Amino acid sequence: MKIIDVDVAVVGAGPGGCMLSYLLARSGVRTALLERHNCLDREFRGYFFQPSVVKLFDQIGALEDIPHQHVPKFTFVDHGKTLFEVRFDELEPPYNYGLTIPQPPLLEFFIGQAARYSNFTYFGGTAVTDLIEEDGAVHGLIAKNHEGEELEMRCRLVAGADGRHSTIRKLAGLGQTMGKFELDFVWFDMPQVPGKDYPLQIQIEDEGMLNYIPKGEDQVQVGWVIPKKTYPELVKKGIEDFVRTLIAVEPDLQNVLPRHLKSFKQCSVLDIQVGMTDTWVKDGLLLLGDAAHIASPFSGQGNSLAIQDAVVAHDTVMKALESGGYGIVPAELLKRYELYRKPAVAEIQSMQAMQARLIAMKSPGLLRLRRMLAPVMRRTLLFHQMRNKIALGVQRVDVNTSYFIR
Repeated sequence: MKIIDVDVAVVGAGPGGCMLSYLLARSGVRTALLERHNCLDREFRGYFFQPSVVKLFDQIGALEDIPHQHVPKFTFVDHGKTLFEVRFDELEPPYNYGLTIPQPPLLEFFIGQAARYSNFTYFGGTAVTDLIEEDGAVHGLIAKNHEGEELEMRCRLVAGADGRHSTIRKLAGLGQTMGKFELDFVWFDMPQVPGKDYPLQIQIEDEGMLNYIPKGEDQVQVGWVIPKKTYPELVKKGIEDFVRTLIAVEPDLQNVLPRHLKSFKQCSVLDIQVGMTDTWVKDGLLLLGDAAHIASPFSGQGNSLAIQDAVVAHDTVMKALESGGYGIVPAELLKRYELYRKPAVAEIQSMQAMQARLIAMKSPGLLRLRRMLAPVMRRTLLFHQMRNKIALGVQRVDVNTSYFIR
């Protein structure tokens, strides 16, 4: 078995894990990033990042180097009429737009930037199989690469950024409190309809609800909302029936969908879950992103929350490493990160739940009331406060660049 010694082992090469690895590597910390997949272009990944991330990418000098598309607003359309808009372009410049970013090049960018530092190593195709624990504290991990070779990684801190089904969280025995969510999303990519622009938008009709996320100049990511656990029934009816349903909601899809969407193999099902890990830290271990908290897809928060987690975790870890000693990082020094981030994430989850209830209304009376009140709400101070929290985050988060190697 190969034995490796680092300061921090980050598990999971998603946005949060890659960002944290890059920040630590740039700060001179001996960092390893482990990703169980060989390829970064895999199952469904969200493409949208809030304006809060624009600021953070700018603070590290990476904004212009990351391929992205500006998003000025997020629109809710109800039966052909704009119910309301979340206008990012009304925010104070220069961080007055969101981003759509293809995740594979984004992750590759951060891994490549981190690899410029000799204190960083990337282990692709390497799955964690166990944690090394002594007296209830985490001292490292055991992993196996795609060739079957095992490695033992000793470290001062394991950072679990390995998603909603986090292996690190399970191995550490950390529990979750899960909320109820009665919807799932079916996602697929399609070419842009000729002559039609698809902004970041939710479109509600009698037949159902469509979500659009621009994906470059010639593609759009489309989401269809279904009752939870009903995807097998959708598949049983056949892809032609699914295409007809979508065209009934948006007739313009007739121009592209029948010849593009030929199989459910082109679709991904997002099992919508909302949850909060009971404790995010223990001696020698820290969780971030979906491993620590699962957000619903409403208002596109998942990627942005993970990036914010990484930035706060970076500052917390650097302060802990500065405090002296050579052993594992104790939970008492990591707790500052959890105490700062957890209430902010909980507030975002609460706002998402309210948005979901507003959008999923079925009663004709409530629907009429929604159409009457939504345009009025758009002009209130409460709406603008909520927009600012959605776009910029609930709390101030800034990259502590003072740790960067000059």
